[in-house]
Amino acid sequence: MLVTRHPSATCPRCGDPLSFGTKVEATGWKVFYVCTDGCGWERMAGWVKLSEVGHQDDLHHKAEEMGKQWA
Repeated sequence: MLVTRHPSATCPRCGDPLSFGTKVEATGWKVFYVCTDGCGWERMAGWVKLSEVGHQDDLHHKAEEMGKQWA
């Protein structure tokens, strides 16, 4: 899974910056947040259905928005 650094989300365990990535499934994408620099914390943040996005940029935006809970 390729990950992108979130601009403001931080790890709830160690406080380091979080990154997010997506894993494709048959009907959409699972969105994961990971602490790549610190403790290795990982959490599935949510799900984006194929019908909710028309372009990869839309998926990226939705995945980034899910990280606001850790910002």
